[in-house]
Amino acid sequence: MNRLRVWQDDDGTSLVEMLVAMALFLVVLVTVTSLTINFTKANAANISRQDQIDSARTAIEAMSKTLRTSVKPSQLASGCGTACSVDAFLVGQDDRVQFYANLDNAGNAIGPSRVTYWVDSAVLKERIQVPLSYSETAGYTYCDASAVGASAACLATVSDRDLAAGVVTTDAPIFQYYKLGSDTVLDPDAAGGSLSSDDLGNLVAVELTVTVRAPNATTVDPSTYIQRVYLPNAQAAINTEATATP
Repeated sequence: MNRLRVWQDDDGTSLVEMLVAMALFLVVLVTVTSLTINFTKANAANISRQDQIDSARTAIEAMSKTLRTSVKPSQLASGCGTACSVDAFLVGQDDRVQFYANLDNAGNAIGPSRVTYWVDSAVLKERIQVPLSYSETAGYTYCDASAVGASAACLATVSDRDLAAGVVTTDAPIFQYYKLGSDTVLDPDAAGGSLSSDDLGNLVAVELTVTVRAPNATTVDPSTYIQRVYLPNAQAAINTEATATP
């Protein structure tokens, strides 16, 4: 009789209790899964955002370093005469700039490099080209390395590299230009798409604005990095204007 009583009191787990336990387990599982997914997304977004910032900053630092070496060819070759009497800047557009720079040129052994920055298929590119030849009558000569059938000697004068990918050009111009005596941004479109020779010859600063959207599956807002670069002739030009002003 005692054994029967013990067996009758051992009811075990009911179906209702199992369902409640399973429901609680599912709630915990869904909560943990949701938190994990949200954390993964947030972490991926932070990584993408940091990559964008690093890419934009690296590109601007590279361009700033080169822009600060902008120079007129006549400043490097005093005996060249009128053949070297050209401005430091050749092209000034919203998304393209070209200028002469004094790069790796100790004792003017190489001559002024012709530097170009532009955007092609959302990639910010850099081209540095050293002179192919020099003479006092012709000045510094640069070949067309993009021409079909360009010689090996010509191609050897050019060094290309990509500075940043995923560059957005619709929000703001990459290059904004300032000239002596004006705080107003120069408008290349007003001069037919590129700054006039007069404006190019009087530039004192270039403001760089690089906006990058990371080329991956994580959707984050593009990151923008801005820096204004004062050109090496800026202070000399300001001093000259101040001296000439009564």
